[in-house]
Amino acid sequence: MLESGYSVSTIMYIINQVVRNPNDDTLTKAFLDSYDFVFMPVLNPDGYAYTWSHDRLWRKNRAPNKHSRCVGVDLNRNWDFKWGGRGTSGNACDIDFRGYSAFSEKETIAVRDWVEKEKSKIVLYINFHAYGQLWMTPYGYSTDKPSNEEEMMRYSEIAVNAIKSVRNTTYNYGPVFTTIYPASSISVDWVRGKENILLAYTVELPDKGEHGFITPRTEINQSVTRRGKVSSNS
Repeated sequence: MLESGYSVSTIMYIINQVVRNPNDDTLTKAFLDSYDFVFMPVLNPDGYAYTWSHDRLWRKNRAPNKHSRCVGVDLNRNWDFKWGGRGTSGNACDIDFRGYSAFSEKETIAVRDWVEKEKSKIVLYINFHAYGQLWMTPYGYSTDKPSNEEEMMRYSEIAVNAIKSVRNTTYNYGPVFTTIYPASSISVDWVRGKENILLAYTVELPDKGEHGFITPRTEINQSVTRRGKVSSNS
């Protein structure tokens, strides 16, 4: 699952590499021979289209809210795990409006239904965002820890070290709540806490604020290329 144009560019590059160059290195081929990869490049198609036509920094979807003149729900505050807690808003005009109920939106319902159908097969779930250079574990709703937090932190360390070795970019890692900010009703919390998928991460792509959400094309090209190398080398 993805948010922001940078995330879309990154995942589209990864898809391109997987589809067009599956035999370029033995490790990638081994993964493809052993696992099915499922990509959801754009969870918020209407909101993403709106960023091209009207507001480059639009975050929410474009669904009308029956009790407000303001449009849209923050899809990453609409998940049915600790819904409505810290880091969400009940005001439809706010950027982090959680909706009037959990899973009120067609987009989150679609992903929910797919995950619930396939969860016995899902080994790893990653939700890409921008920006901040962070590799984060659940939870976002509080400082509660998943039962396998030690395992997830170990894999987080491996991931950020691999990125550092290829790109010389430093990622911090840790739980969402303490690494970035409190954020309830998010997809990674639902995946781990409700659906019991043991490896679930939220990744915030570069940078750390120099360009923020308006990432230069040259930086996107460098990032996605090197992230592909990380996937091959780690």
